[in-house]
Amino acid sequence: MDTSDTDTAGSGPRTLRRGLQILRTLQENPESGLNVSSLARITGLQRPTVYRLLAALVEAGFVKNLSGTKRFIASQHAAATAIEQDPRIELAFPVMQKLAALTGDAVFLVVRDGYESVSLWREIGPYPVQILATFAGKRQPLGVGSGGMALLAKLDDQTVEDIIAHNSNQLEQYGGMTAREMRQLVQNTRTRGYSVVGNYAVRGALGVGCALCDAKGQPYLAISVTAITERMPATRQKEIAGLIQEGLKTIAGKI
Repeated sequence: MDTSDTDTAGSGPRTLRRGLQILRTLQENPESGLNVSSLARITGLQRPTVYRLLAALVEAGFVKNLSGTKRFIASQHAAATAIEQDPRIELAFPVMQKLAALTGDAVFLVVRDGYESVSLWREIGPYPVQILATFAGKRQPLGVGSGGMALLAKLDDQTVEDIIAHNSNQLEQYGGMTAREMRQLVQNTRTRGYSVVGNYAVRGALGVGCALCDAKGQPYLAISVTAITERMPATRQKEIAGLIQEGLKTIAGKI
């Protein structure tokens, strides 16, 4: 049960513990954020205490208000501490900010690590309904999201087959995806020039992704934009892919 925050010998550590409790709760609920009432209920803290701690966390950059709502989410500055020094984040960050502003939707930076994709960063646009499909540090089988699919499609056929075979036992967990469907998505991505993946990793979401290769022709990073399916007709998918590809050209010039 919450108690008074009067200045006593133990108030500093107690306040710190409560602030970390708020931050941890938000990190454990990354999909759509939480409002003050939900935070108070989950943590057992009084609403005035939650308001005060949130204000401090927002000011420090650890928490963000989800634009147009009364919900709060953990900032990537907190979620990605261990990997924020990755040079790919620094390269992609300005492009991602611009894409989030232009599209209004969530933008993700994804890289390959063996058989998996790893999300390095996330920028959230101003549109009030967001699909926060993943978060910094999250791993999943390469290809189940639009960023991972863009990376997978850049690999040679044998490597694609090896990855699909290795991950085959996990694919069912992602909206019932099958190895056959993943092969078809790879072909579609290669034909189209960008990936379109919907309703697999996250229901009601559709993502568009493009990948950038290094000088050796290996996928270096991918950027994707994800929104609710209703906001992603085919014409907008193509438009967003064009915006991502323009951003990737900017990054390519700095590698």
